[in-house]
Amino acid sequence: MHPRPRLLLALVGASLLAVAAQAQTAGDKEKEQFLLESQLVRSRGAPGAASPLRATLRLGGVTHEASVQLIDESSPKRAPGSDEPDSRNSWRNDVAAYRIDRLLGLRMVPVTVIRPYKASRAAFTWWQDDFVTTGEGRREQAPDAEAWTRQLQAAKLFAQLIHSPARGESDLLVDRDFRLWMVDHARAFDAFRGLRNEKELGDACPRGLLAALRKLDEPTLKTRTGGLLTKGQIDRVLERRDRIVTHYDRLIAARGAANVLYDLPARP
Repeated sequence: MHPRPRLLLALVGASLLAVAAQAQTAGDKEKEQFLLESQLVRSRGAPGAASPLRATLRLGGVTHEASVQLIDESSPKRAPGSDEPDSRNSWRNDVAAYRIDRLLGLRMVPVTVIRPYKASRAAFTWWQDDFVTTGEGRREQAPDAEAWTRQLQAAKLFAQLIHSPARGESDLLVDRDFRLWMVDHARAFDAFRGLRNEKELGDACPRGLLAALRKLDEPTLKTRTGGLLTKGQIDRVLERRDRIVTHYDRLIAARGAANVLYDLPARP
């Protein structure tokens, strides 16, 4: 091959690698902008099914995948003492979970935005395409078993806060740095009082997360979720928050803060 074509191929390859790196290292704002402004190239999956679609998006030479949740269904049953549905399976919950995750400083939910999909609104979630495995049973492969356990503990705590159904392996992703990611929250935020399973809280809690939970209030939740959650859902989040904080305060009083609280590694 002539040297010039080789040089051209090398430059094209380097350009493609740079584009891929740009997508992987982007921050929340850049990812949100991409999800909102990119062109929908194609999507696949079963429209109308509960499972999200997978879409290919392109913007300014950058191509990346997204998960697209379209479902928006409410139960005909009413929550006890309320005229609100007792449960809702909706794309709105995916967006609310992302915003609350960032409000609490966890950064364990992939970037998610509201965007039109054909004639409907939907949740577009940044596709985590560098994950190496899924599920809870990966402690043995983790380079730091304690750090892995602490991430899993934080994920279980968050699931209790938003009243998420029991998580299966497909709802927990692990990237190449063994960072845990929580996905698929469409069935969260039930209007029932109480925790799904208080035992899932365990006997330890991230220090920063507990501090953020103490500061959580109705005006902040209402502003940050922007109409995605009903008043009843917000009230239940705060009631569950109170139970969670009480649980750890009791442990701190009995064992001391140093034996209950820990710090999660910072995330980009």
